[in-house]
Amino acid sequence: MSFGGLYSIEKLDDFNYASWAIQMRSVLVHSELWPIVCGKCIKNEEATAAESAAFDMQDEKALASIMLSIKPSQLNHVKHSKTSLEAWNSLREVYQPSGPARKITLFKKLLYLRKSEGNNMKEHISEFYAVLEQLNEIGVIVPEEMLTIILLSSLNKSFENFVVAIETRDTLPSLSALKIKLLEEGERRLENSKDKEIEDSEQALVARAGVTKNDSYANKNKSSDKKYANIKCFKCGKRGHIASKCNDVKKLCSNNASLSVLASATLNNLNRECWIIDSGATSHLCCERDLFSKYKECEEKIMLADAHCIEAIGVGEVNLKCGNLMVKLQNVLHVPSLKNNFLSVSKFLHYGLKVYFEKMQVIIKTEKGEVLMRAKRQDGLYVFRYSTEKCCGTSVINNNEVHWHNRFGHLNFESLAEMANKNIVYGLKFKSQQQQNKCVTCARSKICVKKFPKVSENRAEKMCEVIHTDVCGPINIKSLGGSRYFVTFIDDMSRYICVYFMKSRDEVFSKFKMFKEIVEKQNNCKIKVLRSDNGREYLSREFGNYLKENGIVRQLTVPHTPQQNGVAERANRTLVEMARSMLIHSESGECFWAEAVSTAAYLRNRAITKALTSSTPFEKWTGKKPCVSHFKVFGSLAIALDKTHKRKFQPKGKKLIMVGYSETSKAYRLYDPVAKTVIVSRDVIFVEDKYPGTFGTNNISDLVTFEAENQAEERTETEKVDNEDPEANEESNEQSDRVGRGRPKFVRTGKRGRPRKKRNMVNLLKAADVEIPNTVIEAMNSKYSHQWEDSMQKEYSALIKNDTWSLVDLPPGQKAIGCKWVFNVKQTADGGVERFKSRLVAKGCSQQYGVNFSETYSPVVRYATIRMLLALAAEYKLFLHQMDVSTAYLNSDLHDIVYMKQPEHFIDKQFPKRVLQLKKALYGLKQSGREWNSKLESVLIKMNFKSCPSEPCVYTRNEKGKYNIIAVYVDDLIIASSNMKDLSDIKAKIADAFDVVDGGSLKYFLGMEIEREGDVGSINICQSQYILNMLSQYGMENCKSVATPLEAGFQTYCDKEDCERVNVTQYQSLIGALMYLAISTRPDILHSVSKLAQRNSDPHVEHKIGAKRIMRYLKGTVDYKLHYQKTGKPIQGYVDADWGGDTNDRKSYTGCAFVAAGSVFSWESKKQNLVSLSSTEAEYVALSTAAKEAVYIKKLINETGFN
Repeated sequence: MSFGGLYSIEKLDDFNYASWAIQMRSVLVHSELWPIVCGKCIKNEEATAAESAAFDMQDEKALASIMLSIKPSQLNHVKHSKTSLEAWNSLREVYQPSGPARKITLFKKLLYLRKSEGNNMKEHISEFYAVLEQLNEIGVIVPEEMLTIILLSSLNKSFENFVVAIETRDTLPSLSALKIKLLEEGERRLENSKDKEIEDSEQALVARAGVTKNDSYANKNKSSDKKYANIKCFKCGKRGHIASKCNDVKKLCSNNASLSVLASATLNNLNRECWIIDSGATSHLCCERDLFSKYKECEEKIMLADAHCIEAIGVGEVNLKCGNLMVKLQNVLHVPSLKNNFLSVSKFLHYGLKVYFEKMQVIIKTEKGEVLMRAKRQDGLYVFRYSTEKCCGTSVINNNEVHWHNRFGHLNFESLAEMANKNIVYGLKFKSQQQQNKCVTCARSKICVKKFPKVSENRAEKMCEVIHTDVCGPINIKSLGGSRYFVTFIDDMSRYICVYFMKSRDEVFSKFKMFKEIVEKQNNCKIKVLRSDNGREYLSREFGNYLKENGIVRQLTVPHTPQQNGVAERANRTLVEMARSMLIHSESGECFWAEAVSTAAYLRNRAITKALTSSTPFEKWTGKKPCVSHFKVFGSLAIALDKTHKRKFQPKGKKLIMVGYSETSKAYRLYDPVAKTVIVSRDVIFVEDKYPGTFGTNNISDLVTFEAENQAEERTETEKVDNEDPEANEESNEQSDRVGRGRPKFVRTGKRGRPRKKRNMVNLLKAADVEIPNTVIEAMNSKYSHQWEDSMQKEYSALIKNDTWSLVDLPPGQKAIGCKWVFNVKQTADGGVERFKSRLVAKGCSQQYGVNFSETYSPVVRYATIRMLLALAAEYKLFLHQMDVSTAYLNSDLHDIVYMKQPEHFIDKQFPKRVLQLKKALYGLKQSGREWNSKLESVLIKMNFKSCPSEPCVYTRNEKGKYNIIAVYVDDLIIASSNMKDLSDIKAKIADAFDVVDGGSLKYFLGMEIEREGDVGSINICQSQYILNMLSQYGMENCKSVATPLEAGFQTYCDKEDCERVNVTQYQSLIGALMYLAISTRPDILHSVSKLAQRNSDPHVEHKIGAKRIMRYLKGTVDYKLHYQKTGKPIQGYVDADWGGDTNDRKSYTGCAFVAAGSVFSWESKKQNLVSLSSTEAEYVALSTAAKEAVYIKKLINETGFN
């Protein structure tokens, strides 16, 4: 905006308030209006009429200046302001709030500010002072000495010497003095880096091809010399020229012969199969003709660093084997006169690869971050050694010392030798200690400070007498299951380690209860002492009361004395070092740390320790000597038998990666980096000296929950009954988790060995990555055709087995309705694929009322009722489980006569023209839902459940003070019970009646992620993964977050004809996605989404911007959860009205919320149907709405028996 042609400023928008405020203040000062705007000059009530008019004129002028300097989208903030002071303050409150949250955010930003390598010093200091200025503007004054310390702390490691020099002074410099020194140091380093670039370019081993010696000494005119004014010659040390133009070059020419000899001698130390990474080479150069796969003759001259020319006689392609990848080098020049081969850095960069130079190696990676090759530094050169070995799936590795060291997770050589000599384990073939202290991976992973002097301790004499415990974390990178911590429990007598993974420290108590339940039942002993540090996770009142109730003595260390908890501290350190060693050795991604820790615990329990020199923890714990002959190197190449249907000449083996050992069967856990799945298999051939490298990604958002963490939690130490047989290759006969008629019933009984809920296959594929086909042809042509065909076959077989139809001739006068296959994938809580689903659906749209259907209504449970049930479960400590009835509709008989065409892909070859007379209520029929609901209700009534009149899909059975409740949403069931035995009995009876999938503890229901502390603790519900998927779908995963869903006073009405319209379908889809979230778990966005939904039929661009603002708000609040816990408080209701909230039709808005167990479970926001003449009337209308909901809640509470 221009002011009188003298100056102009950028108009205010959502992002430039800081610069706008400074410039606008200057404009107002220049116009002598600032005293009025800032409030220093106020209107005098005793002033004359002329003076008042003059003041009002100046105020209006200032207000107009502000209004004209902001964009139209910001006018909502100031359009009701009557004075310039009000307008200025309104804008400052919006864009520069001064509340505690703003102060904390800015101070944290200042505190965590760090200088990056690519950022120069001027930019860094400017960013520092910008944040400091924002703090000053909201009244936060930071002491200068503290600012000096913060600025020093913000420097990266390359400034370590500079920081040390400042710290060694008696007094710290002032902030301004430090700023000057940093700017000078930054300029000096920038200058040095330019000099180094010149030196490096002149000292490159291979110069640019085709350049002649005379060219190097051309252009000696004065204009050419000016550009070297600030450059230092690396030969004579003087500034003003480069080495090639140095006047002292003749003095150095006599040394050229010795220099060439030295370089030649250095190269002679390498064989002709080595490749040197050269940053000066413009082409790949090869001296060996035999290495070319394609070749043609050519003539090209190449100039070396000493201006000597050599000749290339050919060009072609060379294949280099890097790990398990074959890299094709194109346009490689054949130069027989060279003694070595050279790889061009510039060529790598040209093809999109990334080259990282480190002190002792060069790493070349793909665009996705996968390591392609590593070149080690040798005599000043970076050398990549080319391997001519072929990858052979049947090669056998000898049981030598190095492999056993790697298989045992880099256990020290002394312990391995001792275990072999004393025959402590079976299957270990280890002969000597010659490799001792020669493992580079161990040196990198385990280097530490010197040990503390050993303190004598009293060892426990019985198992479970003393349990040591400690928490490790937070780990910087989340595991694939989202964990950031792990807790260990170590038995003092046997030193047996149990590991549990956690997302937060608050889970320690539930993990201890799980550990106690397992070990006491498995080992027939009682825990007597729990020894831990003073972490808050161990000091909760609930934890303390639990220990007292079970007669367990708590022993705590003295604060800041971790040595007193040495057993647990050392165990955690050992596990971390072993895991780190395995990850480094196999070049695996850090996000696999939990899998490595789980494997480390498995290995450590089967190795000797300093506390047990004659046996292993496993032997002390189980009474059996472990067998280790099945141990393989973590991260090594595994060729597994592919049991999927293959054609005659397709490979039978599949390349996978070894990531651990199955706890429930004698088999290995293998990761498939292509399909992103983990399988359990025994039919494996290992190539232990081959490491496929990084497991594809370190990005957790690209992966879904991994199984090892759940496996660690669900261990029941089955080693007590498993045969530790050297032939640990027996196929696991793990059964399906389905139960019901014709299948084994997996319900909790008194027998040991409860089957696991999960299948062997753990799918790491994202559901969003699977394209859902619309037709059978699309399914059969997709890359998941085998999965879709298998799911179709399972569905069809289930229909046949269930006697769903009869194949008959179509009677005259009758019409057969069509059918189609519907495809989908069932997701896990974190967005992964649990299984592929195909469903045969009847085309019920062609049914006729009164002919082949009559009644259709079928109820489902309300979302508010589900949340109320969760709140009651947290308040009354109820167990919560879930079940899914498979092909639910097919369990109900069809009472109408319906004919249907045969399904595509399964047409009877003998009777292709016949039709199907349906006996069961197939999906898609109009009456199927009603028939299924009637069938389920009849089964539950036989189990003595009764339906609640106010909520027909909630069934209760309360007897003798025990609560049993079932909530039904079509074929998904939530079962709540105050008694675990009753719950198991209910699940068993349902399984007798239907074919069901037992989901175990409630974790994911109707798109809601449900987390619970233990079995009967507090409950969190959220939809974080749904939000992330939605942001990704609309391309907003990297958007900036905002503090509120919509701006205050946002209105949806717009009658401008020239307003830009947006696509109605896309807008409705976006609003629908947000509305689903708002009615499920996010009451904070319901009012905003309801407002925008009013424009579903005619959306303008500003409405779409509003919807996107809600998504920006969700980006910043993705982890918000509803938290229910025991409070002892009654249900409370809140209601309010926004009188005249819609400025167009003057109708008001109603908002109400009901709270139980510490969080909201029922909420509503809607526009009132009438125009209220006063705020009182609007509030009475809102009270009426809330009263209806309150009556319903009270009635339902009474019907369920919670009075």
